[in-house]
Amino acid sequence: MKRIVAYTSFLIWSFAPHSEAENLDPDASEAAARAALAVLSIAATPNETLSSLAFLSASGDARSLRSTQLRGGFKPLDNGMYVEGLVAYQSYNPTLIFPEFASDSEVDVKWSSLAATFGLGWEFPLANDWYFRPIAHLSLGHVTTDAVFSNFPLFPSSSGGGDVVDGNLNAYGVGASLSLFREAQFGPWEAEFRVRQSFLEFQPINEPQADGAKANSNQTTLFSRYRYPLENVRLLGGPSKLVLDAGVVLYHGDSAMVLDTNWLATAGVGIEVDTTRIGLPAVQAGRIMLNGVIADQFSGFSVGFGVRF
Repeated sequence: MKRIVAYTSFLIWSFAPHSEAENLDPDASEAAARAALAVLSIAATPNETLSSLAFLSASGDARSLRSTQLRGGFKPLDNGMYVEGLVAYQSYNPTLIFPEFASDSEVDVKWSSLAATFGLGWEFPLANDWYFRPIAHLSLGHVTTDAVFSNFPLFPSSSGGGDVVDGNLNAYGVGASLSLFREAQFGPWEAEFRVRQSFLEFQPINEPQADGAKANSNQTTLFSRYRYPLENVRLLGGPSKLVLDAGVVLYHGDSAMVLDTNWLATAGVGIEVDTTRIGLPAVQAGRIMLNGVIADQFSGFSVGFGVRF
């Protein structure tokens, strides 16, 4: 089975007029960069609860989260080497980005990030069809933000209204992940189970105002998928299967802080179609999924597409 995963971490933060930025409290600049890095790290970390190509939209209260990601991986050789990658675009509208400095401030901000992550690892067989896969990751990204701050003393307004803050930030992330997974057969049901722990640390690239800011992405993913053959349903000239899946992402550290939730769960239903008769090179089946998404502060859905090699 091939997978392509794209990791990404981007950051963007430049403060309104540059002449004013030079007079900002250094602590404020570092906090802003750390918040941006934390937001971007979410996009840059592979989320195995979503399909290989997934479109997610979730919202709650005054915040919204939308993302598009393409991820996957494959073994180029028969010696256990595993390569994965992820590319993602994310738009996030949190209610607060400076909890240390603006706990009572109103913030209207939108982060847009584009990221790419590369992973290189090795796959080791264990007992009972379980496999262990350690992977090293490198991520590069870019984030942009536009914000309006109201009642924020660190950004005083000469006109008495909200000051506009916009900017760009480039960043890189390095880290690793450890995965356990199994594919099994239970009667007519095909099942797969995955557990993954990922940790990446992100830093800005050539951004003096960030003052050494860092943020980490620390996530635990639990996921399972089941397939059941639909004997009387044939699509594209081949057999099809009912697909059910469910998963949860547990956020720790900086990721949990900016999302304001420690977890995000998905559950979905879809169909998988045998594509061997339509001549797609190396592709055995295609899948489409509709998933519900829920967390402490969000609810929504995702639409996903995947292939089996």
